[in-house]
Amino acid sequence: MKEVGKIWMNGKLVPFKDAKVHVLTHALHYSTSIFE
Repeated sequence: MKEVGKIWMNGKLVPFKDAKVHVLTHALHYSTSIFE
């Protein structure tokens, strides 16, 4: 699989290694982003 260098986060492209999700995010706890 090809490694991705950048990812879209909060309206801008950021390095993949810097993309983080906060542990208290609604999507993580309640799976609201399961289909995204």
